[in-house]
Amino acid sequence: MKKLLKNPSSWLWLTIVFYFVTHLKGLALLPVFADEAIYIRWAQLIIDDWQQYLFFPLNDGKTPLFIWLLSLGQKVSFLGVLHVSRLLSVIIGALQVIVGVKIIQTLKGEKTAQIIGALSFTFLPFWFFYHRMALMDGLLVLWLSVSWWLLMSLKNKKGDMKQMVFSGLAFGMALWTKLPALLFIPALGFAPLLLGFKKKDFALKTSWAAGSVLIGLVVFLLLKIHPAFGQLFNRGNDFLYPIHELLETGVFNVLWRNTKLAISVLGNYLTWPVLLLPFAGFFQPQRRRHGLLMLSALGFMGAILLLGKTVHPRYLLPAALPLTVSAALVLERFSLHTQKLLKRPLSMLIRSAALVVMLTIIASSVTQFVLISWQNPDYLPLIPQDKEQYLTEWSSGHGIEEVTSLIISTSVNQTIAVATEGYFGTLPDGILMYLHRQNVQNIMVEGIGQPVISISGEFIEKAEGYDRVWLVVNSHRQEMNLEQQPKAVLLAEYPRPAGGPSLQVWDITRLLRN
Repeated sequence: MKKLLKNPSSWLWLTIVFYFVTHLKGLALLPVFADEAIYIRWAQLIIDDWQQYLFFPLNDGKTPLFIWLLSLGQKVSFLGVLHVSRLLSVIIGALQVIVGVKIIQTLKGEKTAQIIGALSFTFLPFWFFYHRMALMDGLLVLWLSVSWWLLMSLKNKKGDMKQMVFSGLAFGMALWTKLPALLFIPALGFAPLLLGFKKKDFALKTSWAAGSVLIGLVVFLLLKIHPAFGQLFNRGNDFLYPIHELLETGVFNVLWRNTKLAISVLGNYLTWPVLLLPFAGFFQPQRRRHGLLMLSALGFMGAILLLGKTVHPRYLLPAALPLTVSAALVLERFSLHTQKLLKRPLSMLIRSAALVVMLTIIASSVTQFVLISWQNPDYLPLIPQDKEQYLTEWSSGHGIEEVTSLIISTSVNQTIAVATEGYFGTLPDGILMYLHRQNVQNIMVEGIGQPVISISGEFIEKAEGYDRVWLVVNSHRQEMNLEQQPKAVLLAEYPRPAGGPSLQVWDITRLLRN
């Protein structure tokens, strides 16, 4: 083991092997989430007709890089569509572990901090969960990490210009992944100062950061070659308050609500010791460095806390990057200092007890989260907002795969028209993604909106030539009182955990034709 730890590449690659073993187990147990279904469906459309759909995500306010990467894996059909899609995020997460270690190394973290960092990026619930979901957030943080690392590594030497250019390109790729990369600009500005600076170097170092950001913005603006570029900004008001609306709602109310959410998210998913450890950095020799790391996290979150109308926990993942790095550095210094207190047994005992308590809390939270993820994700200890999104509400894909199998088996001998709640998302995209590259000659699937008050005449007309007509709908959005209709038959029902609404399959053939 000592030889292993002395060779940085050995222990790091062993960690990566361990990372894959733990992240691949039970990868597709959690049913598809609404946004995953949308992204996977876009990727499939690109495979089918790339000339028409290559930039399709722009129409929904999304930059396309993650969808392009997602489309590359869709041909590996033997793994299953959800499994292979989430595998992309697993690979991204492995790269995040490596880059995270490089960042800690650059910030003068020794072997202990590097190992703590590698394990943190591997197992802390925030990282573990999103490195197993087919969502953009993991790739966003990876590109931001690379850009941030390259900037903090600048040493006022000949190769700095080249390094700045690569940092800018990485920032551009982050913007091509997800627009909130813009919020990381303050962190990039602090990056060249993390290793210390003299007053005479301040202007030069900040100019490197400005140059990197400028290059990234130029790369982002290359998307203007596509006519749909303007659509990127059309959904801003869905997530951020415009100033007049913010003033009406109350600045303090919005700030307080979002701050409480951020503290809950970071405390529960990074664990409370990891969230609080950076504050302990103010009592260590490198207090300025830890201050800048915390400012980097706050700089990213600032606009979200102040202007956020709809704030989902995953939006805060980039802020976890500097906090995780800071916690690893603080924990190393704390551990090393504790070992030097042999001549002060009481102090050593107190610090050792504190260290044991912190590690126990972290280890118990991590172990619980990982084991439940492997066995039954329905019981994951998610905060209420995420529990709704991923487990109990319409956005959860519970029953989608089973419904699709039912449609496919029925279509062997009959033609079937399926109306689904919604127009995109969990329904109908969740069904369509499982039907991709299947024999769909006897199948039509079409969204009819929500809530389902009636079946549109347009859909009824399209369904006239089909033997069977089904409705797939969430129980709490079904307002046709089908339970009281003798001509409607409930074929299947798939309940969600914790008493959430069930996904229902109704045969409404006789109801529509008599």
